Amino acid sequence: PMTVILLNRFAMRRLITTICLLMLSWSAAAEEGVWQILQRVSDYMGPQKGYEVRFAIKAEGYNTEGRYCVKGDSYYIEVADAEVYSDGKVRYEVDNERREINVDYVNLSSRNILDNPTRCFDFVGSDYRATVVAQDEKQITLKLVSTDEKVEGEIFLTVDAATYTPKEIEYRLYDERFNVKI
Repeated sequence: PMTVILLNRFAMRRLITTICLLMLSWSAAAEEGVWQILQRVSDYMGPQKGYEVRFAIKAEGYNTEGRYCVKGDSYYIEVADAEVYSDGKVRYEVDNERREINVDYVNLSSRNILDNPTRCFDFVGSDYRATVVAQDEKQITLKLVSTDEKVEGEIFLTVDAATYTPKEIEYRLYDERFNVKI
């Protein structure tokens, strides 16, 4: 036997309104959770006076390891036969194999770990839309997409679920994937 419940118009509106409010609150709570995760990552990385990160890069047809050191706005990056020095304003790229030095200004808006590591974990604010794409008891992976239509690609940030320390960053642009394990 099937039970049929008939609702009058008022009760139906109240039911639909309640469902909509629940869905909105769940959505807002999920979004708030994402921003809390990003804030905790930023809080972990930001106040450190200086730190060093060793990483591995995996891209199509290219694998290497490297390290970078950050102190304030200054940084040093070492990858394969290349080194990068920066005082936070000017960037010196040294190609030891070719014996070349390129000098350029630092892109202060870049969040790329190999372009400006001082800002690579600073996603808090309105520059990115963030969603959780994977989560288990060990790690959380967030997908970040720029709110600026001129900035293409996606960033996937994986953090430790207990400490919120960064574990991996993957940059995707079209078919290219640039993966950095920390």
